[in-house]
Amino acid sequence: MNNDTDKTAYNRKNPIFASSFGALAFLAMLALLSYFGYKLGDIEGQLESRLEYQSPVATLANPDKAQPLFSARHAHTIYVPVYSHIYAMGGTPVLLETTLSVRNTDPEKAVVITSIAYFDTKGKRIDEYLDGALMLAPLESAEVLVKKRDKRGGTGANFLVKWNAESPVHLPMVQAVMVGSEGDLDISFRSNGRPLTTRIDPISNNK
Repeated sequence: MNNDTDKTAYNRKNPIFASSFGALAFLAMLALLSYFGYKLGDIEGQLESRLEYQSPVATLANPDKAQPLFSARHAHTIYVPVYSHIYAMGGTPVLLETTLSVRNTDPEKAVVITSIAYFDTKGKRIDEYLDGALMLAPLESAEVLVKKRDKRGGTGANFLVKWNAESPVHLPMVQAVMVGSEGDLDISFRSNGRPLTTRIDPISNNK
Protein backbone atom coordinates (compact mmCIF):
# COMPACT_ATOMS: atom_id res chain seq x y z
CA MET A 1 0.00 0.00 0.00
CA ASN A 2 2.78 2.41 0.87
CA ASN A 3 4.46 1.86 -2.52
CA ASP A 4 1.21 2.52 -4.44
CA THR A 5 0.53 5.58 -2.31
CA ASP A 6 4.04 6.88 -2.89
CA LYS A 7 3.72 6.38 -6.72
CA THR A 8 0.38 8.15 -6.79
CA ALA A 9 1.75 11.00 -4.78
CA TYR A 10 4.83 11.21 -6.99
CA ASN A 11 2.70 11.26 -10.14
CA ARG A 12 0.58 14.06 -8.69
CA LYS A 13 3.66 16.07 -7.93
CA ASN A 14 5.21 15.29 -11.37
CA PRO A 15 2.37 15.34 -13.92
CA ILE A 16 4.73 16.05 -16.80
CA PHE A 17 6.72 12.89 -16.08
CA ALA A 18 3.56 10.80 -15.79
CA SER A 19 2.13 12.07 -19.07
CA SER A 20 5.47 11.66 -20.86
CA PHE A 21 5.78 8.08 -19.64
CA GLY A 22 2.26 7.30 -20.86
CA ALA A 23 2.98 8.87 -24.24
CA LEU A 24 6.20 6.88 -24.61
CA ALA A 25 4.39 3.66 -23.72
CA PHE A 26 1.70 4.44 -26.30
CA LEU A 27 4.28 5.19 -28.97
CA ALA A 28 6.14 1.97 -28.17
CA MET A 29 2.91 0.02 -28.55
CA LEU A 30 2.21 1.72 -31.91
CA ALA A 31 5.75 0.89 -33.06
CA LEU A 32 5.27 -2.77 -32.17
CA LEU A 33 1.92 -2.92 -33.95
CA SER A 34 3.43 -1.22 -36.99
CA TYR A 35 6.37 -3.66 -37.01
CA PHE A 36 4.19 -6.75 -36.78
CA GLY A 37 1.82 -5.27 -39.37
CA TYR A 38 4.78 -4.73 -41.73
CA LYS A 39 5.98 -8.28 -41.18
CA LEU A 40 2.50 -9.67 -41.83
CA GLY A 41 2.20 -7.57 -44.99
CA ASP A 42 5.63 -8.76 -46.12
CA ILE A 43 4.62 -12.41 -45.63
CA GLU A 44 1.36 -11.85 -47.49
CA GLY A 45 3.24 -10.14 -50.31
CA GLN A 46 5.61 -13.09 -50.61
CA LEU A 47 2.69 -15.51 -50.72
CA GLU A 48 0.92 -13.45 -53.37
CA SER A 49 4.06 -13.26 -55.50
CA ARG A 50 4.35 -17.03 -55.36
CA LEU A 51 0.73 -17.38 -56.48
CA GLU A 52 1.03 -14.97 -59.41
CA TYR A 53 0.80 -16.55 -62.85
CA GLN A 54 4.07 -17.38 -64.55
CA SER A 55 4.30 -18.52 -68.15
CA PRO A 56 5.68 -22.05 -68.65
CA VAL A 57 9.38 -22.05 -69.48
CA ALA A 58 10.88 -24.72 -71.73
CA THR A 59 13.36 -26.90 -69.89
CA LEU A 60 14.61 -28.82 -72.94
CA ALA A 61 15.84 -27.68 -76.33
CA ASN A 62 13.26 -27.61 -79.08
CA PRO A 63 13.23 -31.19 -80.38
CA ASP A 64 14.19 -31.69 -84.00
CA LYS A 65 11.18 -32.90 -85.97
CA ALA A 66 13.43 -35.20 -87.97
CA GLN A 67 14.73 -36.75 -84.75
CA PRO A 68 11.93 -36.89 -82.16
CA LEU A 69 12.79 -36.61 -78.50
CA PHE A 70 11.46 -40.10 -77.82
CA SER A 71 9.86 -42.91 -79.78
CA ALA A 72 6.88 -41.74 -81.84
CA ARG A 73 4.72 -44.51 -80.42
CA HIS A 74 4.76 -42.75 -77.05
CA ALA A 75 3.80 -39.37 -78.54
CA HIS A 76 0.22 -38.16 -78.37
CA THR A 77 -1.97 -35.09 -78.78
CA ILE A 78 -4.78 -33.87 -76.53
CA TYR A 79 -7.54 -31.58 -77.83
CA VAL A 80 -9.04 -29.10 -75.34
CA PRO A 81 -12.07 -26.94 -76.20
CA VAL A 82 -11.98 -23.43 -74.70
CA TYR A 83 -13.94 -20.20 -75.07
CA SER A 84 -12.68 -16.62 -75.11
CA HIS A 85 -16.32 -15.59 -74.70
CA ILE A 86 -19.81 -17.05 -74.61
CA TYR A 87 -23.25 -15.54 -75.06
CA ALA A 88 -25.80 -14.92 -72.31
CA MET A 89 -28.87 -12.83 -71.59
CA GLY A 90 -30.21 -12.92 -75.12
CA GLY A 91 -26.92 -12.80 -77.00
CA THR A 92 -24.78 -10.50 -74.87
CA PRO A 93 -21.10 -11.55 -75.15
CA VAL A 94 -19.42 -12.37 -71.84
CA LEU A 95 -15.61 -12.30 -71.97
CA LEU A 96 -13.85 -15.17 -70.23
CA GLU A 97 -10.39 -15.75 -68.81
CA THR A 98 -9.00 -19.23 -69.35
CA THR A 99 -6.53 -21.23 -67.28
CA LEU A 100 -5.23 -24.32 -69.05
CA SER A 101 -3.84 -26.91 -66.64
CA VAL A 102 -1.52 -29.65 -67.92
CA ARG A 103 -0.94 -32.38 -65.36
CA ASN A 104 1.38 -35.34 -65.30
CA THR A 105 -0.71 -38.03 -63.61
CA ASP A 106 2.08 -40.58 -63.41
CA PRO A 107 3.49 -40.88 -59.85
CA GLU A 108 6.77 -42.39 -61.04
CA LYS A 109 7.66 -41.21 -64.56
CA ALA A 110 8.17 -37.87 -66.25
CA VAL A 111 6.42 -36.70 -69.40
CA VAL A 112 7.55 -34.07 -71.87
CA ILE A 113 5.19 -31.44 -73.25
CA THR A 114 6.45 -30.55 -76.73
CA SER A 115 3.77 -28.05 -77.79
CA ILE A 116 0.86 -26.04 -76.36
CA ALA A 117 -0.73 -24.50 -79.45
CA TYR A 118 -3.76 -22.18 -79.39
CA PHE A 119 -6.27 -22.09 -82.28
CA ASP A 120 -9.19 -19.80 -83.01
CA THR A 121 -12.76 -20.62 -84.04
CA LYS A 122 -11.72 -20.97 -87.70
CA GLY A 123 -8.98 -23.43 -86.82
CA LYS A 124 -6.19 -20.93 -87.39
CA ARG A 125 -3.17 -21.29 -85.16
CA ILE A 126 -2.74 -18.00 -83.33
CA ASP A 127 -0.25 -18.75 -80.56
CA GLU A 128 2.31 -21.22 -79.23
CA TYR A 129 2.97 -21.15 -75.50
CA LEU A 130 6.20 -23.15 -75.53
CA ASP A 131 9.45 -22.19 -77.25
CA GLY A 132 10.90 -25.63 -76.65
CA ALA A 133 9.92 -28.67 -74.63
CA LEU A 134 8.79 -28.77 -71.02
CA MET A 135 9.54 -31.78 -68.85
CA LEU A 136 6.99 -32.44 -66.12
CA ALA A 137 8.27 -34.50 -63.22
CA PRO A 138 6.00 -37.15 -61.69
CA LEU A 139 2.71 -35.51 -60.62
CA GLU A 140 3.95 -32.05 -61.70
CA SER A 141 1.66 -29.56 -63.42
CA ALA A 142 2.00 -26.50 -65.65
CA GLU A 143 -0.48 -23.72 -66.46
CA VAL A 144 -1.20 -21.45 -69.39
CA LEU A 145 -3.27 -18.29 -69.02
CA VAL A 146 -5.39 -16.68 -71.75
CA LYS A 147 -6.35 -13.30 -70.34
CA LYS A 148 -9.84 -11.90 -70.47
CA ARG A 149 -8.89 -9.14 -72.88
CA ASP A 150 -7.52 -11.69 -75.38
CA LYS A 151 -10.54 -12.19 -77.64
CA ARG A 152 -8.71 -13.82 -80.55
CA GLY A 153 -9.93 -17.35 -79.90
CA GLY A 154 -13.67 -16.82 -80.04
CA THR A 155 -16.40 -19.24 -79.02
CA GLY A 156 -14.75 -22.17 -80.78
CA ALA A 157 -11.16 -21.74 -79.59
CA ASN A 158 -9.09 -24.77 -78.67
CA PHE A 159 -5.70 -26.00 -77.57
CA LEU A 160 -3.70 -28.87 -78.98
CA VAL A 161 -1.30 -30.15 -76.33
CA LYS A 162 1.38 -32.50 -77.63
CA TRP A 163 3.28 -34.70 -75.24
CA ASN A 164 5.80 -37.51 -75.29
CA ALA A 165 7.50 -39.90 -72.90
CA GLU A 166 10.54 -42.13 -72.83
CA SER A 167 8.43 -45.17 -71.92
CA PRO A 168 4.74 -45.96 -71.36
CA VAL A 169 3.14 -43.64 -68.78
CA HIS A 170 -0.28 -42.83 -67.42
CA LEU A 171 -2.20 -40.47 -69.67
CA PRO A 172 -1.65 -36.80 -68.73
CA MET A 173 -4.74 -34.83 -67.72
CA VAL A 174 -5.43 -31.52 -69.44
CA GLN A 175 -8.29 -29.26 -68.31
CA ALA A 176 -9.38 -25.70 -69.00
CA VAL A 177 -11.17 -23.56 -66.42
CA MET A 178 -12.99 -20.45 -67.68
CA VAL A 179 -14.29 -17.61 -65.52
CA GLY A 180 -16.04 -14.35 -66.33
CA SER A 181 -18.66 -11.88 -65.19
CA GLU A 182 -21.16 -9.48 -66.74
CA GLY A 183 -23.14 -7.27 -64.40
CA ASP A 184 -24.65 -9.50 -61.71
CA LEU A 185 -23.86 -12.63 -63.75
CA ASP A 186 -20.84 -14.72 -62.72
CA ILE A 187 -19.78 -17.61 -64.93
CA SER A 188 -17.29 -20.41 -64.33
CA PHE A 189 -17.01 -23.82 -65.94
CA ARG A 190 -14.48 -26.45 -66.92
CA SER A 191 -13.76 -28.40 -70.07
CA ASN A 192 -11.73 -31.60 -70.24
CA GLY A 193 -9.15 -32.50 -72.84
CA ARG A 194 -9.79 -35.33 -75.27
CA PRO A 195 -6.91 -37.53 -76.51
CA LEU A 196 -6.68 -37.78 -80.28
CA THR A 197 -6.05 -41.44 -81.00
CA THR A 198 -7.17 -43.06 -84.25
CA ARG A 199 -9.31 -41.54 -86.98
CA ILE A 200 -12.68 -43.11 -87.62
CA ASP A 201 -13.82 -43.89 -91.14
CA PRO A 202 -17.45 -42.67 -91.26
CA ILE A 203 -18.20 -44.79 -94.31
CA SER A 204 -17.26 -48.06 -92.63
CA ASN A 205 -19.49 -47.15 -89.66
CA ASN A 206 -22.60 -46.54 -91.75
CA LYS A 207 -25.20 -49.25 -91.46
